[in-house]
Amino acid sequence: MSSIPERLTALRKEMATGQIDAYLIFGTDPHMSEYVAERWRDRAWISGFTGSAGTFVCTSEKAGLWTDSRYYVQAAGELEGSGITLFRQGEAHVPGICEWLGQELPQEAVVGADGWTISAELYRSFQQQLGVYGLELHASEDLIDRIWDERPGLPGEDIYQHDLRYAGRSRQEKLEQLQQHLQELKADYQLLSALSDIAWLFNLRGGDIKYNPLFLSYALIGKEGVHLCVDRGKLSEELSSLLEEEGIKIAPYQKVEELIQSTIRPDERVLYDPSTVSYALAEQVRWYARPVEKNDITTEMKAIKSSVEIEGIRNAMVKDGVAMVQFLYWLRHSWERGRLNEVSVGDALPQFRSRQPGFMGESFHPIVGFRDHGAVIHYSANASTAYELDGDGLLLIDSGAHYLDGTTDITRTVCLGEATAQQREDYTNVLKSHINLAMARFPQGTRGVQLETFAKYSMWNRGLNYAHGTGHGVGCFLNVHEGPQSISSRLVDAVLKPGMFNSNEPGLYRENAYGIRIENLILTGEQFETPFGRFYGFETLTLCPLEPQLIEPALLNAEQLQWVNDYHHKVYTLLSPELKAEERRWLEQQTAVISYAGS
Repeated sequence: MSSIPERLTALRKEMATGQIDAYLIFGTDPHMSEYVAERWRDRAWISGFTGSAGTFVCTSEKAGLWTDSRYYVQAAGELEGSGITLFRQGEAHVPGICEWLGQELPQEAVVGADGWTISAELYRSFQQQLGVYGLELHASEDLIDRIWDERPGLPGEDIYQHDLRYAGRSRQEKLEQLQQHLQELKADYQLLSALSDIAWLFNLRGGDIKYNPLFLSYALIGKEGVHLCVDRGKLSEELSSLLEEEGIKIAPYQKVEELIQSTIRPDERVLYDPSTVSYALAEQVRWYARPVEKNDITTEMKAIKSSVEIEGIRNAMVKDGVAMVQFLYWLRHSWERGRLNEVSVGDALPQFRSRQPGFMGESFHPIVGFRDHGAVIHYSANASTAYELDGDGLLLIDSGAHYLDGTTDITRTVCLGEATAQQREDYTNVLKSHINLAMARFPQGTRGVQLETFAKYSMWNRGLNYAHGTGHGVGCFLNVHEGPQSISSRLVDAVLKPGMFNSNEPGLYRENAYGIRIENLILTGEQFETPFGRFYGFETLTLCPLEPQLIEPALLNAEQLQWVNDYHHKVYTLLSPELKAEERRWLEQQTAVISYAGS
């Protein structure tokens, strides 16, 4: 079954056997992970679409893929000739999945989805929406497993200890804090399915998912007992003994249902997050205990970094800044010799970062887009699509790394050759948005949705906008995208608190021309009191020069221009001691003081 049409035919045969009229695939794993192990790349296998967000739907006659604006261009190319229709979510007159199924299927038709790869929350949402059209949602078996002959097995990478000098708090400290929260909430157990929360709580890391230092696992934490469901073969004898000495009971990863059945009494209350626990697992809890649906306690515990983690992230920013300066210096000189394309630029990034101590890999696949490719927000270059960097143009580079002491995420827009007046104006408008958020001061209790306007209002005043969020949480040697906080137009009820890291990444994208994005990581930390309460501010931690060729000083006010000069002074001061003489001279030029024209 090498072709997509052949795979669709095989899936439809299985649907007919199971009396399923439509089948949903969300492209996630049993832990609702953003990035998944190869085994759960079933959406890509059945459709050919390789983006990280989208839902595939198949009926007996038609198939469709719904994805957002980040992937319109990519999906259109990857779905071509497959027989699968692209539905551009968010565009006018594009039906939602349930609306489309209501049009395509008769009443009482059955819609199936693998109960292990749909969250309890999403299952109930689809169940309600489909019910409006008289359709039924059933948690079926994994139909893809029946037709994917060479489907990868479960990953088996080793699990290793995350040293206390980086973690800041011991497992026992974190577990005791979690157990205290359980007591306050009058709950008996916390069931964890989110892999990043488990890795953080137990001070363990792994390599089961590319770009994520995670391992497949579940955890069940009670007031007295702690259970970790994981393949014991991934643990060294030394680590396994250490965990057991600390009172942590190891159970097989695939026996989580049996653990729930044998451990929890019917009158006990089990707390779990319905957005990260699968429908199948949530049903087990409902059958054997009293469910309490709430955000995982660990999610906010993890989001508020300790002083040790904050210091580690500062160290990681210096290392990443040095690597980025060395990379940008190399990029300039290599471009002048005409030897680069988008793929070779992306391949070079980890080579520079790997020279830094504690480098553990990239935090996501780099986005390298030249000219109009930069306007594709989540563009992914490959050998067949990559542009040669052959002349003037803007190059957008979004990348990041994991170090033992922190995770980075940075975007820079580089001007190759001469910039146009329009490019300079657009870049400076994005920079103004970036600075406005970086300088924001806000009262205790503020949510990210309230700060979105800080970044966007100067662009809105000029009739400009961008479709993605302005900021996401970032983990500490964990996921590059982390909750609960965000800075976007989405109504996320998560207060920004001291110790939380976010990205600051406004952008501007001119279709068929170029894309611009400037991204630094910021720490919620500055605190001051007034008669009106406690206020917070951000500290910018990313260290890398901006693009001086694209800055139009006349468009910045005095305070914004001072921010740029202060930031560049900090970049040069902290990075120059780690650079070679020629790199240091180049950085000095890039961070030279900028004055108003004619002043």
